[in-house]
Amino acid sequence: MKSYRSHRIVTETEIVDGWLSADEQGKIAAIEASPSGEPMLDYQDHWLFPGLIDPHLHGFMGWNASKTTDPNQILRMADALLWAGVTACVPSCISSGFMLENVKALHAAKAAQKQGAEILGLYMEGPFYNPEYNGGTPIETFEKPTLERAMEYFEAADGDLVSMGLAPELSGSMEVIRELGGRGVRMGIAHTGADYSQTIAAIDAGCQMATHSFNAMRGLHHREVGVTGAILLDPRIYNEINCDLIHVCPQMIEILLRMKSWDKILMMTDNDSMTGMPAGDYQIDGVIERLESSGKIVLEDGTIYGSGRTLLQDVFNLIDELHLPVPQAVAMASLNAAVFLDQQDRIGSLRKGKQADFIVVNDEHQCLATYQKGIQVCRIEDRARLANPEFMKYKVA
Repeated sequence: MKSYRSHRIVTETEIVDGWLSADEQGKIAAIEASPSGEPMLDYQDHWLFPGLIDPHLHGFMGWNASKTTDPNQILRMADALLWAGVTACVPSCISSGFMLENVKALHAAKAAQKQGAEILGLYMEGPFYNPEYNGGTPIETFEKPTLERAMEYFEAADGDLVSMGLAPELSGSMEVIRELGGRGVRMGIAHTGADYSQTIAAIDAGCQMATHSFNAMRGLHHREVGVTGAILLDPRIYNEINCDLIHVCPQMIEILLRMKSWDKILMMTDNDSMTGMPAGDYQIDGVIERLESSGKIVLEDGTIYGSGRTLLQDVFNLIDELHLPVPQAVAMASLNAAVFLDQQDRIGSLRKGKQADFIVVNDEHQCLATYQKGIQVCRIEDRARLANPEFMKYKVA
């Protein structure tokens, strides 16, 4: 048994001044005033957060999960995520000409994984999207929703497809929602121009979440509140949201928090392969993408295209800018995703009996160390060995 000291251990409901003890099976044995095992490290005023869970990202630190057929790319991304305090994740596809092969690669990565942020499954962002709300994705990669095609993707994932986003107003979408939802896939409303009634029909059919809420979807209007009004009003829906304060302004996040219970909010990053790399222009697959020092990623026409900020940084946006209680802000980036993915008995919070997955965070919002099952698996000094050195060849300015 090993014990770790901190004045600020963040549990599901409070901040504890005490010791976190992990047993030989890698589970939390106790969080209390005295150590239950051998005292290992005293982290003093550094925070102890549960390991963060990112339910939607595409890449990190030069590695890409969405534009590859190589499982090793995905596994290296999972390794790198530990540096940012993410101990579990759902790598995500995007619409492409090789999306089926990408799904197979994601499944292969999950099956082969032995280390890194735990891959909990995969999320399909597309290809059944409304081209009028494409975001930065080329519309020629979108497909019309058919049950036959949806089942091809489902079978290629071989049980690992945990979530999928689609535009519910498209002909054929309802059949896909009912069938895949009935097979355990968490269906999301995404890249959509749906009106209010179409959105409610999709929720009735089985949709459980709104993908990156408010982005790439029809906005609110006082005569027809549309998809935005529906996902704010309906308590059944989880609201996935990017809290980098770039994709969604602080006031809109505040509106969401007043409209919906905090435990229905899933923080995500939409991270790109440029996240964690030096700011500048990169030419990737013939497209210029710019990573600004703020963490904003844009295409040449100014379209926002993913986020260059980490989930941990976004947690502190909620704490420092919106003044949310620390346990609540942390849960929105850990426990809520665990509940949504039905992993809450094992991960997502610091509680007796759960895996001892925790991170050590300083007041500069940096992850100093990452632990999985009570074992330190990453330190802040490990960044150089985790980043993809080949990625810098894409930097053009």
